[in-house]
This record gives sequence, C-alpha cells and structure tokens, in this order.
Amino acid sequence: MESTKSQLFQVFLRLRPSSPQSSVSETRFLTTATGQNFVYVTPPQERNRFRAIEKFGFTKIFDELSEQKDVFVETVMPLLQQAINGRDGTLATLGVTGSGKTHTILGSKDQKGMTQMALDVLFSSIGDRIVDYNKVDMVASDHTEAVLMDAVSFHERMNSALVKTPTKRSKLGKFLAHKLQDGHASKRSSLAHISTPKAPDVSDLSVGLDSKSKYAVLISMYELYNDRVFDLLDDSSINNQNRRKALIFKKPSTTAAWDTSKESKKVVSGLRKVYVKNFQEALQILEHGQVSRRASPTHSNSVSSRSHAFLQVEIKRFSPRGSEKDGASLHIVDLAGSERARTAKTAGERLAEAGSINRSLMCLGQCLQLQTQVSDNGKPAVVPWRQSKLTELLFSNAFSGAGGGGQRASMIVTADAMGDFNATTQILRYSALAREVTVPRASSRHISGMSDSSAASSALDELAVISTSITQEDSKDAVIARLIAQLEDTEGRWRDAEERCLTIEQQVREEVADEMEERLEEVRRETLEHFEMEEEWREGYVDGKLEILRKGIEIREDTPPDAAERIQELESENEALRRELLALRREALGRTPSKGRSGGRGFPSPLKGMENLEIY
Repeated sequence: MESTKSQLFQVFLRLRPSSPQSSVSETRFLTTATGQNFVYVTPPQERNRFRAIEKFGFTKIFDELSEQKDVFVETVMPLLQQAINGRDGTLATLGVTGSGKTHTILGSKDQKGMTQMALDVLFSSIGDRIVDYNKVDMVASDHTEAVLMDAVSFHERMNSALVKTPTKRSKLGKFLAHKLQDGHASKRSSLAHISTPKAPDVSDLSVGLDSKSKYAVLISMYELYNDRVFDLLDDSSINNQNRRKALIFKKPSTTAAWDTSKESKKVVSGLRKVYVKNFQEALQILEHGQVSRRASPTHSNSVSSRSHAFLQVEIKRFSPRGSEKDGASLHIVDLAGSERARTAKTAGERLAEAGSINRSLMCLGQCLQLQTQVSDNGKPAVVPWRQSKLTELLFSNAFSGAGGGGQRASMIVTADAMGDFNATTQILRYSALAREVTVPRASSRHISGMSDSSAASSALDELAVISTSITQEDSKDAVIARLIAQLEDTEGRWRDAEERCLTIEQQVREEVADEMEERLEEVRRETLEHFEMEEEWREGYVDGKLEILRKGIEIREDTPPDAAERIQELESENEALRRELLALRREALGRTPSKGRSGGRGFPSPLKGMENLEIY
C-alpha cells in the first residue's frame, strides 16, 4: 500500500445513493467494509479482458447512509475552527458530473450544504461580538486591492445594474425580485428574507472564540472560467453591457501589520468583498454569486457548471478598541465535474469549456497523485502545482508558510457506486491517499486437453504478464513524475516572468496612453489658439469692410432733402435761357447787312460766334 506522511489534502470519499436516473452500470462496482477506510473497485465482467481489483484508501469514507451533518462535522468543523484561530483552510469537492458535488457543498431545498452549515455555525458562535462596519476602517486593514462594502450597499449596486438589464430579473432569486417591486421600502427592510432549509440542525455545534476580541466576516466569490478568474459579485455579472474583467492572482503589494510570515500569501486582487453581519445576509450574497456562475444544460446534467466556483469567507479579529489583530480565510470550492463529450454530447463553446475543465482536473489529479509518492531520495515528490491556474489557486499557499504555517485543506470526493465506471475509477486513482492492486485468484476450472500442471503454468504466465503490466504502469508514472519535477522550477520561473512582463506591459501601455493624452491635449490647445487668431483676423477684416460701408451710407444720408427741387429749378432756368438765346440768334440774323450793298468786306455780326453756343 502506497502512502506518505506529508499530504496536501485530507481526502474523504462520499458515496452517493444510486437512483435509476443516475445509474449507468448494471451492477455495483464500489464496495466498502464497515469500520475500514478503503473502497474496493470491482471491474465489470468483460470478455477477452482481465482487470484487477483495486483498493483505494481515504481519510474516511461516508457511505450512502451518511447524513450531511456527519460529513460537516468531520470535514468542515476543523477547518472552521482553525480559520477562527488564524490559519487558512480550503474545502473542495471532486467528482464526476452528477455524482453529488453540488448537493454536498450547497445542499438542496430540504437539506443544508456544507456552505450553509459553516455560515450558520460561524454566525451563531460570534453572536453579538460582530464589529460595526461603520466603526472600523475595513479598507485600511485590507491589502488585496479589494472593493469593500456592506450588504446594503451591495444590494443597491446590484439593483441599479439590474434595472439596466431587466431580462436578468427572473434569474436573481426571490430576494432581489421582491426588492425591485417594493420601491418604497427602506434600506434595511429591503433586504428580503429568503427561505432556508432547517435541516440539519446545527444549533448544538459551535467554534471556540477569543472572549476579548470582536470579529468581522467578509464574503467574496469568484469563478475560474476557461483558466481566467472572474468576480461573481461584480456588476458586470448581471449587466451584459459591461465586459467582465479578468482578475490577477498575485502577492499583494503591501502586507498587514500583523502578518509576520516571510512570504505573504497570494490573493485574487481586485475582488469585491461584502461585509455581512448575520447568517441571512450571507445567504443572500451566496445566492447572488450562484446565479452569476456560468452554467449550461448538457445531456448528462440539466444544470451543468461550466466553471470552478470559489467562496471565500474571510474572518478578521479585532481588539475592543477596533484595531485588527489577525485574520484568515476559509475557501469552499465547488469544482466542475469532468465529462466526456461523447456522453455529454457537447459541441462548440460547451465543448471548449469541457476541455478547459478536464485539463484543469487532470492537472489537479496529477498533483493529488504525486502527494502519495516518494522520490528516489526518500523525500516527498515535487508537486507541479504551477502548471494549471486551478492547482495554483488551490496549492500556492500550501507551501509558502503563509497564513499560520500554510493552509489546511480537505477534499470530498463524491462517487456513484453504479455510475460511470471508467470516469469514477480515474477520479479515485487521482485522489486516493493509498492504492493497492489485488490480482484475483485464477479460477480452478479444468481445461480439456490440458493437465493440471499445464493449467497452473498457464495461470502463472498470465499472472506474470499482469504483474509486468502493472509494474510498467507504475514505472511510467514515476518517470512522468521525475520529468515534471525537473520542469517545475523552470516552469515556475517562466510563469513569474510572464506575470512580470504582463505587469510591465500594462505599465508601459498606461504611460504611453498618458503621453498620448498629453500630446493630444497640446495639439488641441495649439489648434484652438490658431482658430482663435484666425477668427480675430476675420473679425477685424469684416469690421473694416463694415466700417467702409457704414461711411458710404452716411455720405449718402448727408445729401439735403431739397436737392431734387433745386436741380429741377436749374433745369427750368437752363431751358428758359436756351429759348432766349435762340430768339436772339434769329433777331441777329435778320439785321445783318448784305455784302453787295456795302461794296467791300462787310463787318461780321457780333452774334456770329454764338451760333454754336449751348446753354447747360
């Protein structure tokens, strides 16, 4: 039996009660023994193929009769207590599509899930020792570039975005729909009550608190969709007009005063964190995040999750004076189920989503499988957690020593004893803490024409072939593990360099954009000055022309009003003089002496030169 002392996860196995709708195999292939933490996988009887019985070990196995509360006490309560004490914790579910992951984490209409029970126990334990949001500076105590707000402000923001996108109203649950209809309700009363399952009752459970401290609870939710992190509590999750912005998983630029670890833990930067003061407000935030999560129907599941969902419950501890002492986070992860395209009948975008999910789960399986192996020098094998965004989110803080000696993690593997044999077996191989291959004893049947010694020899040969194949399979896994370990360091440096390059690129783009804006502003200012100068010149030119025109009009307006009469008088006088002159000419011509009488040159008439005279 393979095992190791150092484990990333405590792995629990939960068997789902089989139903006619979920059953794929005709026979049950998973069996357990009472009081043992092993499950036996018996392959179905197939012709021309011999498969060994496999035995997988887990921290604990919950059979079909186990209740939600039993699972909660064993898996979540230790994580919740350590989060109260300042150590991060993670709970994740892993399984094939339809194996009961969502029921375990989120419950149903009649049963609370691990998430609801954890929040219920947390707030019932804190009671009236919750800090007032308005009396402490939450922003100053947060170093993750998060957007902090209380539940009332969050619902106001969501309602404002919801009004712009009315088609989403029906999807956001009863509490937001009720709030939209009641427009006259006050801020406090507008947080409508949502129905919560009463079972199982966890009022008898509690976690130990520091009697001299007060506590604050912040909730954030995000999803890993196609290897990119998106905020499930952002406005863009319900408003299609705003494109969702991918978030960065990195170390914060600053650390809290109480963080004494050598290396601060990595966080999702820029999340929206909502302060909740009671269990009811926490459920409202949880419901909104679930509605915003990517989901689509497939042939295998009517509501198939297309992303890995993360719920972060951040617990901060404050002194009576309001200064922060320490804090830790409990992450509850609902991993999307692996699926086969042939079974789910996916195509197009759904097929691409399934490919991304399967790749991330394969990397997670390799990490889980390597935690049970030991390298050649006797040390635990190097886990390649940087090769996938999912494993980076789950494992990056498990090795850094941040958060009180590294986070504690538990995983619940869900399986259907009569489900898909191949997919379920693959999940068990990845997640089991220990594995043992048991070769079944050959049947003692007598083969015609062969002696007993020949039959025994044939059986031994067959067993040798099987043992060789198993050994070869294990050796291949070891070679793969060594190769991955050799590439791990280089791959980690490459990813860090890529993140630095992205950061530098973003800074350069911002600087270039600022310079371009300054240059455009300068060009705009120069253009405006040129236009103003040209406008002044045109105005001066037009003013000069208008002045000349004005002076001409004034000259014409200065002409005396009796000028026309004077002209008429002068013309009349001129006409009279012309007639008088004509009369004088006739008279002068009549008195002139003839040349014959005088006998010599006659004297010229004094009016002779006036023949051509004209009077004007």
